Amino acid sequence: MRKNFGLFTLLTLIAVLPATAENGINSPYTRYGFGQLSTRALGANMAMGGAGIALQNANQINLLNPASYGAVDTLTFIMDLGTSLQNTNFSENGTKKNARNASLDFMACQFRLRKGLGMSLAFMPYSNVGYNYSNSEKVTFADNALYDDDEAVTVTNKYTGEGGLHSAIAGLGWTPFKWLSVGANWSYIYGNFDHYIYNKYSESTINTRTKQYTTELSGVNFDLGGQLTFSRGKHKVTLGATYSHGTTFDDDAYIVDYVVNSSTSTISSDTTRSGPFALPRSMGAGVAYNFDGRLTITADVSLSQYSEVNFWGEPGTDRQHASLGVEYIPEPLTRNPFRRMRYRAGIYASTSYYTVGGTKGPDELGASIGIGIPVINRWNNRSTVNISGQFIHLEPNAPGMIAENCMRLNISVSFIENWFTKWRVN
Repeated sequence: MRKNFGLFTLLTLIAVLPATAENGINSPYTRYGFGQLSTRALGANMAMGGAGIALQNANQINLLNPASYGAVDTLTFIMDLGTSLQNTNFSENGTKKNARNASLDFMACQFRLRKGLGMSLAFMPYSNVGYNYSNSEKVTFADNALYDDDEAVTVTNKYTGEGGLHSAIAGLGWTPFKWLSVGANWSYIYGNFDHYIYNKYSESTINTRTKQYTTELSGVNFDLGGQLTFSRGKHKVTLGATYSHGTTFDDDAYIVDYVVNSSTSTISSDTTRSGPFALPRSMGAGVAYNFDGRLTITADVSLSQYSEVNFWGEPGTDRQHASLGVEYIPEPLTRNPFRRMRYRAGIYASTSYYTVGGTKGPDELGASIGIGIPVINRWNNRSTVNISGQFIHLEPNAPGMIAENCMRLNISVSFIENWFTKWRVN
């Protein structure tokens, strides 16, 4: 009965999550590229700076490397659900503003198919787009006899955008030997986003101009992963690597330019087709050291070759990412929940993958700290509530660009149940 209830819950969440998830973002930098890229890091990884290419744990889902799926325990079913709250502070030329957002971030599950073969399914965002801001300035018409120099007209430029891409993931991980694991993920990526630029003048006789950037994308991407593990006594070292070839989306993007008069009648419109969007090739490597099942230190580096793709005719730029994380468990096997808590911390740094007016976008720096609280009762002693706090800073690469500081609270619950077991009656 418990198995059937768990299956019903899983299928219900798969059906409901795509319809209810909010993108939880409010950043002017989501005007560029695909918007703000999401990570495949789940609750435990987030608290460790997003690192995980070399991590392998029988009781945790690690989407950062599909090779890790093969470590899932016999008869084990894992389901991970995550949500976040964030407060972002924007500052530009001495002006500051706050924005608060919340989002339902991911749902993932993992189970064993046979000895050494595990499977994971997940639904999560690939990128998010969300912003709404404006600026105003005075313009003069010295060469136009209808307006005197002292009768400057105010033009208001408004920028809005919404949407994003979603990712449905299915992956297999195989551990043919204790020291070797390999895996692959299949990802269906789909979604749409729209950007609008409005130019409106205080003088009603001047026509309003609206520019819309719109696209609807869908495509399939594959990524591969491998892990090598070396053990000696209480010491274990794991090396991990991932590779994705990238893909070109089937759909085109369009730029529509409208000119509207004061009676809201469209005077003219012009539609331009932009080249297809694409996901770049990417590769990553990681190393993890574990001592006695208590202390884990891990580090990742990755490169995504966005310089090979274009966004609305503008080239991207290669994105480099590095992260470092640590986890400590005082006593992994005790039933004392305080001694079994997982204490985590991490840092990371990323370069931008897009340009802003020909200048490379802001670099991203982050730090995180968190705990994994075990759930211990008569029926279950492996489920975990993961709570972490993140500080994220976007550092502009040119004067006049907006700086962002974000405080983010991540909460996820990892349910671990024994499936496919037979009930025995005495």
